[in-house]
Amino acid sequence: MPSPRDTNDPKYWRNRAAKMRAPARTMPDPIRLTDLANDYDKQAEKAAVKVNRKKPAPNGKPETY
Repeated sequence: MPSPRDTNDPKYWRNRAAKMRAPARTMPDPIRLTDLANDYDKQAEKAAVKVNRKKPAPNGKPETY
């Protein structure tokens, strides 16, 4: 089970997506693995947004949304 820190890292999700796509390339019907890889890419985007929200603004104060 990944740690919460890992699941907030976009690289973690992109790596999982790549691992799903690798065997999908050799399968006659890779739709399910490709769908999972696409879901991991979406999760990576969500993690990237989350990470960017935590960064302080250029003035040193946290940004509010």
